Amino acid sequence: MKKVFLFIFLIFSLKLYSADSLFVKMEKRALKTNDTLFVDCNFKYENKDESKITLNIIIENLEKTKQWKYRYPLLQGYSAPALIIDSSIADGNYALTFLVQKDFLKIEGKVRDHNPKSKGFNYLMLGKNKANYLDFLTPDQLGNFKTHKMLFEDTARFVFSEVGKKNTYLYIDLKTTIDSAYTPLAQITEFITIGSPKLLEDSAIKNTYKLALTNSKDNFTLKEVVVKSVKKKKVDLFDEEFATGLFKFGFPTIFDGLESDEIGNAMDIFSYLQGRVAGLKINRDVTGSYVARWRGGIVDIYLDEFKVDDDIASYVNSNDVAMIKVYPPLSGGPTGNGTIAIYTKRGAYSDNMSRKYNFLVKGYTPLITTWK
Repeated sequence: MKKVFLFIFLIFSLKLYSADSLFVKMEKRALKTNDTLFVDCNFKYENKDESKITLNIIIENLEKTKQWKYRYPLLQGYSAPALIIDSSIADGNYALTFLVQKDFLKIEGKVRDHNPKSKGFNYLMLGKNKANYLDFLTPDQLGNFKTHKMLFEDTARFVFSEVGKKNTYLYIDLKTTIDSAYTPLAQITEFITIGSPKLLEDSAIKNTYKLALTNSKDNFTLKEVVVKSVKKKKVDLFDEEFATGLFKFGFPTIFDGLESDEIGNAMDIFSYLQGRVAGLKINRDVTGSYVARWRGGIVDIYLDEFKVDDDIASYVNSNDVAMIKVYPPLSGGPTGNGTIAIYTKRGAYSDNMSRKYNFLVKGYTPLITTWK
């Protein structure tokens, strides 16, 4: 009987806590496309562990035919996201459900066939706008590890390497904590209108609306597309599929890592390029790090279209390189400088069944983003 009473008390306490702890303020609730929806969220937390957690916002039209998901860091109980309403958003009534998740972004993993005598692992995080971060981790005896809490927007590339080994054959199973199913600490639903529909007040729909909170299995990595055509060279198909934006244009020299084994047999990417491109000079500085120059000018290095420092590319196993695009200065591409764009194998082009240590991880939604 005592156990039943305790269970009921805990449920009651959770509901009371949720109802009184999350406060949402919106500048206006009747909007039009191209307007910006400004939101202030305040969460009244009760212990230090909840000072750095996650706010999820799920938007749904009341016909329940479309749903949009965003997530933001909730720091010291506060978050102020802004959503620019795209012209593709149809007129109508929308429910915005705010859910407080106790977790914050961390990466958890398991190294398969882990050697307990290993010296540990480095991991490199490549963020947008050259926001790079390098750290060290030591798995437990079974190969399990967890990073500290991380805060980055959009996506970031994570590259793991074993200390003391150059061409690693690591195979890591990876997941992020905030992509797992969770029970909200607090939850509130608010309503807005887009366009001319009447703003909902006390309608039956508003009073009975309830978000079906399910684990939608949203992947923290980008989806891969299977290529069926075989008429073109694999590297050309790869270029068409994975090169984006300014990386699609210009006049680069393309080196093939899919049907040729020359890149894979090289000690590293820079030693492979040395002497193969007229005007490109790759040397080492006094610390032993690579420095790339093109006729004395700087060279921009990209790994899977993330800008990185010159020496970072040496972390990539040359066996995992699908394509290298080299742009001379003023020949187009992402910048006017000389550019080396390195692409790793993925999707239908991946042959690394024995190694997996390079991941594109989904982070938090930028505080100013477009709802579309």
